[in-house]
Amino acid sequence: MAPVTRNRGPKGAGLALVAVGTIAALGLAGCGFGGDDDEPQPTEEAAEPVDAAPLLEEALADLAGYPALTADGQVATSVGGEIQETTLTVADGGASSGTVRANGVEAEMIAADNKIFLRADEEFWLDKGVFGPDSDQFGGTWVRSSTGQAGINPQNTLAPPALAAILEEIGLEGDEAVEENLDDTRAYKIDLNGERNQLWVDAETNQILRIEIEELIPEGGESGPQVRLDLAQADEAAAEELYTSLTTTTEEELTGSRDARIEVSWDGQPAMECEAGPHCTWSGTVRDAGASGSGTVLVRMDVTFSQEEIGEEECSDNGSLEAGGTLALSCDANYNIVTSEPQTYEDIQGEARLSTRGLSADQQEEMLAALAEQREATLAGDTGDAEDAEGAQDGEGTDGGEGADGTEEGTEETEGE
Repeated sequence: MAPVTRNRGPKGAGLALVAVGTIAALGLAGCGFGGDDDEPQPTEEAAEPVDAAPLLEEALADLAGYPALTADGQVATSVGGEIQETTLTVADGGASSGTVRANGVEAEMIAADNKIFLRADEEFWLDKGVFGPDSDQFGGTWVRSSTGQAGINPQNTLAPPALAAILEEIGLEGDEAVEENLDDTRAYKIDLNGERNQLWVDAETNQILRIEIEELIPEGGESGPQVRLDLAQADEAAAEELYTSLTTTTEEELTGSRDARIEVSWDGQPAMECEAGPHCTWSGTVRDAGASGSGTVLVRMDVTFSQEEIGEEECSDNGSLEAGGTLALSCDANYNIVTSEPQTYEDIQGEARLSTRGLSADQQEEMLAALAEQREATLAGDTGDAEDAEGAQDGEGTDGGEGADGTEEGTEETEGE
């Protein structure tokens, strides 16, 4: 249960959240993913090398035209970072669905409209070291997340046209492609620029079977994840199924989603004052208490004033908290009790609950509109420039704080005397 501070009378006090849980990094810096046993074996009868340039050009052109792809393998946020087993289906516009698994704990992932959401048990979030006013509610619900928490942003790295552009930008290291046996499939290994960047192309279909890239940097980005992924083309039926599933999830399951991208906490002590009426006011400032927050998070404050004789009154406020910033919240409630003789009510208590929202109502509508637009483009065969991936490096935009409404349970409570 979240920590609590109560206010009694004119002044309040706050308690800081205590961090629990750490992640043991499983990175293989300098060694890539896996071991020598996983390395493709040369064919029994070594074939003559072939010219790598036209082979790569054809493979990348084919990849860029996929309506969607499947990616299955290992991902780390950076070289030497924690390794996650990742399985994803990614449409040409960036809409994605799949799973990530680290330390034996699995999370579902969806991504669309420059946003990433994860759904996992509480253990997953403890392993990630994620803390917030409503983090005790993260388990089993959709939570808006950062690229670092997800391990990868598939929208700007694995959407077929985006991935093809990234691989083309890396460029060739050598002129020849050597034939190898890749999981009982004849394939050509192509070395790309960099010490450990390579990919394998099916000798029969000329489609990319596997990529091993130390840093898959999206267009306009400065860094990217380390990946070792098996790729396969997904047809239009699979892409349509992906869009249908994402649309249903957005409509029916993201309304109550939370947000883990910023560690929201009180900045100092919130204050409570009560005047004649009694008319009570609660005010305080919340801040980004973490070192790696990103984006803009919708924050809601719900306050309950109570006194045994006169009962309860409630009020609320909400706003947008930017990473590294602060947000002032304030609300008031007036009992407006009229008596023939003036009455003084002492021992009025106040309790404030902070919570986050993954989407405002407007953002939900925008996400549904983006999915509909991308679906139409995919099924029409118009891949465009993967517009959904544009600006999605961290899985968040500059969304405002409107529409952060609704009362939630299990949020941080602030009490004091």
